[in-house]
Amino acid sequence: MSRTQQQVDSPRRSQRWQAVVVLVAGLAVGAAALFLVVQERKQPAPKAPAVLVEQGGLFPVAGLVTTGAKQGQPDAGNPAPDFAIHLPDGTNTTLSAYRGKPVLVNFWASWCGPCRLEMPDIVAAQAKYQAKDLVVLEINDSEAHDKVAQFVKQYGMQMPVIIDPIGEVMDSYKTQSLPSSFFIDRNGVVKVRWIGLMTPDVLEENLKTIL
Repeated sequence: MSRTQQQVDSPRRSQRWQAVVVLVAGLAVGAAALFLVVQERKQPAPKAPAVLVEQGGLFPVAGLVTTGAKQGQPDAGNPAPDFAIHLPDGTNTTLSAYRGKPVLVNFWASWCGPCRLEMPDIVAAQAKYQAKDLVVLEINDSEAHDKVAQFVKQYGMQMPVIIDPIGEVMDSYKTQSLPSSFFIDRNGVVKVRWIGLMTPDVLEENLKTIL
């Protein structure tokens, strides 16, 4: 082989070796990436954040119901705004599912002094009128589960206690005041909208409008 031919072949062999090296490196990178993907898939899925378990289950979480029908208005004489209740067992119900029963919707928070003052009377009324199918829905204003649990235990609340995590149910009832109470009759119509503390006499009078 002439020296000239060797000079021509030498760059070609060098180019072929470079191509082989690049190909091998690419395969190695691809294999490493595939290994990482497989390992990642083998990792267990992250667990949901732990929440407090109280009285046999998690506190339900409330959310608005989106329907084609016109939303209710939280004023006396109007249908009550509907909302969903996402139950601890994974099922859902709604305020409207209680149609046929008198309902008291009470908004509260553990830091609210008047809420603390009226809660024993509401708890007593719920027990007193249970035979008349009174439903009391206690909706907490976006507090943590542990705060709600302490309050529930302190006042012996046996009615459904529901957390409104971002205040959308409160917004639908057009109130930013705590406590706020809405007395809804068996037809789903608001009979009394009461903002602020209820004395025992006021609570009794308001309940008479729906029982």
